[in-house]
Amino acid sequence: MSIIGLEKPHSLTQSLWDSEQIREGERQAAASAGIALYELMSRAGLAVFELARRQWPQARHWWVFTGGGNNGGDGYVVARLARSAGIRVQLVQLGDADALAGDAALARDHYRADGGAIESLGALQGRPDLVIDALLGTGLKGEVREAVRQHIRRINDTGAPVLSVDLPSGLCADTGRLLGETVRASLTLSFVGLKPGLLTGRGPDVCGRVCLADLGIQPRLQQVPVARLLHWEQERRALPTRRQGAHKGEAGRLLIAGGNEGMNGAVRLAGEAALRCATGLVRIVSHPAHAQLLNLHRPELMTAAFPEFSHWDWGDALVLGPGLGRDPWAEALFDAAMDSGLPMVIDADALYFLAGNKVRLPAVRPWVLTPHPGEAAVLLECSLADVEADRMAAVRTIQRQYGGVVVLKGAGSLIANEHHVSLCHYGNPGMASGGMGDLLSGIIGAFMAQGVSPALAAPLAVCLHGLAGDRAAAEGMLGLLASDLLSPLRSLINQVDENDNK
Repeated sequence: MSIIGLEKPHSLTQSLWDSEQIREGERQAAASAGIALYELMSRAGLAVFELARRQWPQARHWWVFTGGGNNGGDGYVVARLARSAGIRVQLVQLGDADALAGDAALARDHYRADGGAIESLGALQGRPDLVIDALLGTGLKGEVREAVRQHIRRINDTGAPVLSVDLPSGLCADTGRLLGETVRASLTLSFVGLKPGLLTGRGPDVCGRVCLADLGIQPRLQQVPVARLLHWEQERRALPTRRQGAHKGEAGRLLIAGGNEGMNGAVRLAGEAALRCATGLVRIVSHPAHAQLLNLHRPELMTAAFPEFSHWDWGDALVLGPGLGRDPWAEALFDAAMDSGLPMVIDADALYFLAGNKVRLPAVRPWVLTPHPGEAAVLLECSLADVEADRMAAVRTIQRQYGGVVVLKGAGSLIANEHHVSLCHYGNPGMASGGMGDLLSGIIGAFMAQGVSPALAAPLAVCLHGLAGDRAAAEGMLGLLASDLLSPLRSLINQVDENDNK
């Protein structure tokens, strides 16, 4: 059995499964390995105990909150091990402890046989050094009941570090929705396989650092994962290479169309990002009011004004949408760009026009759509809440309706093509600032202009963008600007293997 984090790629962190797959997979894997399910529960409890001791070695007073399912059984195993190690344990059972059944009841009985007591919520006093959250497991789908909310509030009010067992109680394992009151964990130890809800939607808000314990059975899982987890060290293999005698024409020509009056910064950021990602030539097609001003401080950018510009065949790829707007000029630019037939990235207000033109979508769509949740709602003709309630379903539906590759941005960005979904765990809250999406569009376009297929360019760019944001945030997340990522972008694409771990 191994416990790992997500900082480095590992065979255990390549895939994500939904909760039903994990439940069924555990039964099948345990049976094929000749392991009793109670043995898996014991391994899970031991993994939590060992991780807790490693992370908080000075913690001598633990509160353990247990629920009515197997998660609660894991909690009883943890509590028994902690008491054996001389730690003061106060265990609170949600509901009637005598109503437990199966393996959870067996774990309760072993805890009691070793002298462990079960206390009420009201009996807790003072402040513990550590809280173990084993209230609710992966089966939770609906809103948590009031009795559960009271326990969750008590956990959150302690001010002590919290280690959640499998996932924070109140979080939907499959979607990342908060189902009413939710435990805010310092650290979450997931079992067997990672669940999407830990890493997308609201999951990153409440999970803290995420680790995984395979319990010795993940290699025996027979289910097909619902998504794969991206790691830069692997995605970077798709970076375009350049021969020694290369010239700029071989490094790709990218058109970037948008930049309505008063919104020239978006196309400028996309253009600079494309240059920093090694595109040979970048031309910005924007509003006549400022087209000639865009390269004053970045002379490497070429500019053109629309509607005078008509040389769409100049480009190898096209980014359409940054700073586009929704007026007649924007619509005319959208129509002209769509008629170009170029491989393209469609972002921002271009997604609004795309949604209004469903009836005349081209048969071949070599494009990448990059909506944030609000734009995804426009594409799907639903509410923002509907999108955020199940981001995985939303990105799949957009891909089915519009084709190509779809990047649903946000914490735990999702990338869907016709074959599978990927999830990116890089990035940080400091990236919630203007221009970050424009930067991403320029990065994707840069790789497409250099001949990388949309299916490879999108995950490569999302990974690079998120990791560059993490590098740029080293001096602090707050006040992070999109342009702060330009230097890390260049550094990361020039990284060589022997320096990866520095």
